[in-house]
Amino acid sequence: MSDAPFALKFNFHNYVAVEVFADRLEDAEFFSGEYGLHQVEVLPADLPRVLLSVQRWHALDSIPPGYTTHTHKLVARWAYRLAVSNAAIEINVIANRLAIPMVHHMLLHPSLRYLAAQSGLLMLHAGAVASQGRSLILTGQGGAGKTTTTSLLLDAGGENWLPHADDYVFLRSGPKSLAYLTRSHLYLNLLDWVPGIRQRLTPSERRRLFFFGKLRAWSKDNVKWPVRLPIERLWPGRKAVLEATPVGLVLLNRTAASGLNLTALSPDDCLVDDLIGMNFREARHFLHLLVKSQSVANFQAWLASWQECERQLLQTRMAEIPIYLLELPRTHDSATAYRRALTGKLMDLVLKVG
Repeated sequence: MSDAPFALKFNFHNYVAVEVFADRLEDAEFFSGEYGLHQVEVLPADLPRVLLSVQRWHALDSIPPGYTTHTHKLVARWAYRLAVSNAAIEINVIANRLAIPMVHHMLLHPSLRYLAAQSGLLMLHAGAVASQGRSLILTGQGGAGKTTTTSLLLDAGGENWLPHADDYVFLRSGPKSLAYLTRSHLYLNLLDWVPGIRQRLTPSERRRLFFFGKLRAWSKDNVKWPVRLPIERLWPGRKAVLEATPVGLVLLNRTAASGLNLTALSPDDCLVDDLIGMNFREARHFLHLLVKSQSVANFQAWLASWQECERQLLQTRMAEIPIYLLELPRTHDSATAYRRALTGKLMDLVLKVG
């Protein structure tokens, strides 16, 4: 790995690290673009880490022994080899250009989550915003509206409301929420909710967003390809908050009922199980690739141990953070009134504290 011409280091709050070794500048720039706000020159030697080596795959290249091949959505192709332990996960990948984002999403990202859990840091599938040192964590199934809701809060709240997380957030004891800062993943429907974002896009980005949106609709949501934008481009002048005190964990749920309904919940076992189930559905591709490559001995026991680890971490955090259910109607009469009611209810959770 050390022979690669491009080597990058990323430190996530001194709990876990990532090192990327790439033979192409384009590939190194992808990971620097994703994790640039976590990039450092030197890492503490004792941090658990993901070690990712990326080489470009050409059509006539032969695959080295010990590698497993994989194709996603017909166009992303790669071969990979994994070595997994509680202190490090080593990922060697030979990939075509279109596979690089998939390698990040399906291999690097969940490997980081696994190592974080071993260090006592829960990585929860959620969006988050922060104001005055307090964070609001928004979680739910894919498509529940996490990105849309965080964007509406940032748009309505002005400069005192700041980005904290787009896709995942770290939760540790305290309680404290720690940012997992990647580029924002932008989809076409967000422009209907926050029209001002359109003006922050280049003509090329608007064209790609339109094309990917039509492709997603044509595929009935099976092909979701985002336009990736740095937080500073999407929310100019807003500096991301690295650490905050969570004042609410809000579970978003789409319903057929009319109107918005926000209710307090108790952190019972069923809710914990639901959220852990959601977290592991997000890791389904990673788990499939582990099984396919036979990279983990006694996989079922290994998986059960990881699930129990995250379950205990979540249960502890939910005893510290107020939990709410926000039911969102699938249809509404007025987008303006809906936005005002939604942001008002959620902002009150943050502003009423202290």
